[in-house]
Parts: sequence; C-alpha cells; structure tokens
Amino acid sequence: MTRNTLIATLILLPGLATEAAAQRLTRPVTPGAPVEAALTIAGKIGGKSLQATGSGACRHAPDASIRGVSASLWMVQYGGSRDGALKQLNLTLWRPKDGSPDQLSLVLETSSGDHRIETGAGGEGKGQGTVTILPNGPGGRLELSGKEAGGKPIQITIECPAFAGIEAEGG
Repeated sequence: MTRNTLIATLILLPGLATEAAAQRLTRPVTPGAPVEAALTIAGKIGGKSLQATGSGACRHAPDASIRGVSASLWMVQYGGSRDGALKQLNLTLWRPKDGSPDQLSLVLETSSGDHRIETGAGGEGKGQGTVTILPNGPGGRLELSGKEAGGKPIQITIECPAFAGIEAEGG
C-alpha cells in the first residue's frame, strides 16, 4: 500500500481542554482484539452520494512518531466489493504533538473513479482537507471535509465501532 500524506486540521470536540483528554476518549482496544470491524461510510464526492457498510479496520496509536516527531496516529482501511460504489478507502491521519500541521492521506477508489487528497511534508500538494474526530467509547466517527486533487469537494463520514492498536513497523 502506498502511503501519501496531506495537511489537515484535526478539530477536537468542543469542551475538550487538552490533547490528553482526547486521547483518553479514543483509547485503542486491547492489543489482542480483532482488527476487522463493521464500518459504516457515507458522504458525497463531487455532489454524488456515497454509502457503504462492510468489513474494514480502524486503528489508533496515541503515541507514535513520524519523521522523528511525536504524534498520534489514526488509520482506516476499507476494501469494499468490486461491484459496489465504494471499492476501497485508505485514510491515515497523523497529529503531531508539537503543534505542527496534521498530515493526512486519503485514497478513495469508487465506481466513478479514483480520488486523492495529498499534501504535507514531502507531498506534492494535491487537494486539501480537515478531519474532525468524535470519540464514542472504544471507537468513534471520523468526518473528513475537503477537496480532492482535481477540485471536487469530498465529504466523508466513517463510523468505527472500535480502534485497534497499531504495531510499530519492524516489530
């Protein structure tokens, strides 16, 4: 899987005073928990509605690192059916703890074509977006709003019943 990055803004729930409070609300499930979960995805791409439900993976690491910078990490992967409107979704969101801009990668493969938003450190500056994370028990909802590289507006909501942990690369 190709990993792309884009700048996004992560908006925390109103009333959350600190990043630590947000991390407690999105605490990953136990390390041995199953990664696959029933995801619900809805939204619009260029004015066309998109809806999908099926098996995917939601992961979260409150303490991760990207290019030597301490960050929180959220990942969502969905591989829909080849005959459905949403064939594939990959979302990766890094939120640096030093206050530098968030980095996000969104890759969507739909029946109407491929859609990407990629900007950020080392990126080529394709598209723009913001992400809101609304924690709910061991899972939560990720709401993405932006424009893809070709200028089409994208609004996607992903319901994750739980966030599994993330194993560091290499072990």
